[in-house]
Amino acid sequence: MSDAQGLIGLLVVAGLALALWRLFRPTPLPAQPLPDRWQARLAELVPPSAWVPPELRALYESRVETFLKTKRFVPCGGLEQVGDEQRLAIAGYAALLLLRPDAQVFPELRSVLLYPDAFLVPQTEPDEMGLVPDEPEERLGESWAGERVLLSWTDVEAAQQGDSVNVVVHEFAHQLDDEEHGMEGAPRLQDYGRWSKVMQKEYARLQRHRRPPVLDPYGAESPGEFFGVVTEAFFQRPEELRRHHAELYALLADYYRLDPVGISAGETAEIALS
Repeated sequence: MSDAQGLIGLLVVAGLALALWRLFRPTPLPAQPLPDRWQARLAELVPPSAWVPPELRALYESRVETFLKTKRFVPCGGLEQVGDEQRLAIAGYAALLLLRPDAQVFPELRSVLLYPDAFLVPQTEPDEMGLVPDEPEERLGESWAGERVLLSWTDVEAAQQGDSVNVVVHEFAHQLDDEEHGMEGAPRLQDYGRWSKVMQKEYARLQRHRRPPVLDPYGAESPGEFFGVVTEAFFQRPEELRRHHAELYALLADYYRLDPVGISAGETAEIALS
């Protein structure tokens, strides 16, 4: 048998194997609904979950369930274990960012590392003189290149109590940002026209403003941090965000499929679904 005939035979076998794999490969199981006991606790552990409209409730809970089943929770910094309610709270906040029908549940994320409190990390960025400081820096949370998220549980609890800082939604906004490689400060979108216009204008406004009334000045550090900061404001200070940054509020309401102010005021929200 010639080399050409042997190559053709191998290609035929490979093609048949691929066809059989496509025919008999297991299909992913649909996410199961949350247990009843967890549905009740979700409302208490994640107050903004009350903003999820009835037509998106099943989708939201399926995102929470998928998160819990596919992400590993790792206790760190002296924390003995990550309890069920801690896992549910983190998954519940993260899933609020995923109410778009085509959203994936943070596909690159593998682990959530939970610390009892703020933690120290080595500094890697040089200062004004080009030197990297020896002293570590205290952090409430971090997102590492899509693979892992680090969180301080004390600060998760603070967000539950209404603090303006929400480390979970901030860090998971970074996860959304990382899904679109090569672009900072924007999640994956079909059309960036409106997003770019509003976000660039508001980012420049924050950079000019010495004492912004709503947005954390830290958002002026970079477009990526701005996306994290405005996401925090949307979930923790929605009334003020809409009052001072109406276009920005409307943009995030459309993207996240939520209208916190409209629901609180009993308004009928019209969220753009494109």
